[in-house]
Amino acid sequence: MEPEVNTAIDLDRRLADAIERLGTGMRALAQQSARTRGLSPLQQQAVLALFRRPTVRREVNALAAEFDVTTPTMSDAVSALERKQLITRSPAADGRRRSLTLTPLGVSVARELTDWDAPLRDALARLPAEDRATTLHSLLRLIADLRRRGVMSAARMCTTCRFFRPDVHDDPAAPHHCALLGAPLPLIELRTDCPEHQPV
Repeated sequence: MEPEVNTAIDLDRRLADAIERLGTGMRALAQQSARTRGLSPLQQQAVLALFRRPTVRREVNALAAEFDVTTPTMSDAVSALERKQLITRSPAADGRRRSLTLTPLGVSVARELTDWDAPLRDALARLPAEDRATTLHSLLRLIADLRRRGVMSAARMCTTCRFFRPDVHDDPAAPHHCALLGAPLPLIELRTDCPEHQPV
C-alpha cells in the first residue's frame, strides 16, 4: 500500500521548488547582464538602485540593507564602481557619511541595464492581467511574512507598510486599503517600492 500524500504539503513543496527555480533563472539573467558590462550582479544592483530610486538613502549601509548583504561586501562593490568611474562619493549633509552619486558614465550604464530582466517581463506579459495581479498579491504577502520571520530584510512594499489595511473591502479586485491615500488598493496597483513607505 502506497503512503498517503498530504496534497497541501505536496503543493507547498512544489511552489517552493518553482520559486527557487525562478530565483535561479533570475540570478543567471543578472549574471549575464552584469558580465557584459564588466560588473558583478551586486554592482549592477547598486547602479540600478541609485538610478531608479532617487529617494533611497544613497549610502553604503543603506544599499547593504537593501540587498541583504554585509556593509563590507557592499563597500567593496562600491569601491569597484568608483574605480570603474561609475559612481562618486561625497560628504552627506551631516558631514559624517558619504553620499553615493552616479557619474554621467554611471547613468549611461544604468540606462543600458534597465532591461536586464526583459525576458521575465515578456513572459509575465503573456499571462492574463488578472493572473498577474493575483500573483503579485500572493508574492507580496509571502515576502511580508518572510520579513516578519526575519528571513528577509526590509522592503518598501504595501504589505509591509503601516498604512496598509488588509482585507477591509468586499471588492475582490481591491480588497485592501491604503490609510495614507485614504483609498482602496486594487491588487494590480500594489507597490513593491513605495517612496511613502513607513515600516510597520
